[in-house]
Amino acid sequence: MASKKWLGVAATLILCSCVSQIVSLREYLQNWMGYPIDDLKEAVALPNAWDAYKAKIGWKETTYNLPNGNWVYVELDRKDCFVHWEVNPQDIIIGAHTEGDGCRFDDILYRKRCLAAGVGKCP
Repeated sequence: MASKKWLGVAATLILCSCVSQIVSLREYLQNWMGYPIDDLKEAVALPNAWDAYKAKIGWKETTYNLPNGNWVYVELDRKDCFVHWEVNPQDIIIGAHTEGDGCRFDDILYRKRCLAAGVGKCP
């Protein structure tokens, strides 16, 4: 009986450690700040679950210039969720924001996790 109990505890610990590795979209954005845009483009080019969707809608790399001399690289993160990465003239990521209804779910999860952690003020 005790071995079944420990097996359940071990399974729970393994499951929790796997789930905890999934970062929120907000954390994903923060983690790329200060990195070269080419590193991000390389990571985005790796095969992922959204490749079929990208092909279906004919997604192509998108960029645009900003009046301040910086430029923006647009990444399709998931259906109806686009990340706009602001890049300086040295090709370093200095900012990011999301657009699209598909991004909102992640913000709700982030806020719930923040509130549950009791870290104080949450966005």
